[in-house]
Amino acid sequence: MKLNGKIIREQIAAAEWEMFQATHQKGGRASCQDDWDTFYRMRLAQFNAWSDEAAESYLEDLRAAGAQGRNLIAEKYLHMMEHTYPAEYEAQKHFLPSLSEEKRMLANEICDEMIAQTIPLRQAFPHVSETGRPLFRSEDRPGVTSIQTYQLGELLTYSEKTLQLLKKHLFVLQAEGRSLAEEVMSRSVCSYGFSSLGDAERYLAKRTGAEYGNG
Repeated sequence: MKLNGKIIREQIAAAEWEMFQATHQKGGRASCQDDWDTFYRMRLAQFNAWSDEAAESYLEDLRAAGAQGRNLIAEKYLHMMEHTYPAEYEAQKHFLPSLSEEKRMLANEICDEMIAQTIPLRQAFPHVSETGRPLFRSEDRPGVTSIQTYQLGELLTYSEKTLQLLKKHLFVLQAEGRSLAEEVMSRSVCSYGFSSLGDAERYLAKRTGAEYGNG
């Protein structure tokens, strides 16, 4: 029986959370591993912006990985370490499955497009953007991982089928004059009760002004 979109995304969040709990990161367990509420909001915001086809394919990836004893969340963090902790990455990269050139090409193409879409968002909504990660890989430093590094690390854990469907969705939205990056950011702030990105930006600008005695 085909699952509906809401159930697909709920099952993605549950499967990822289980893998996240089994992920051992450099420096020990992270505080975010005890924060289901934020994890759930952020992951649902991302996958609610995807097409049902792409979300269902990713759920299949998670199930297949679980059956093989693989942890896609742990693999994501290991991919990220190529840029944040290169020496440790070199010592552990043999744990990662080999990547086809097609997968690398698709992951990089999607990542580059998402970064290109995010640049104007950071200019239009600077206060919202300041609450998240830095944007570019060049801004990576110990304990701080950029959107670019995080995003590519995650994309490299998806199957080629999921990447192809996500790319298709990305460019369908673009043809409609919409941005997947904006859809994700908007859904993220709305999950905290804001009506729109503009609403969140005004609230954060006013709060920042008040903190510095300008409000």
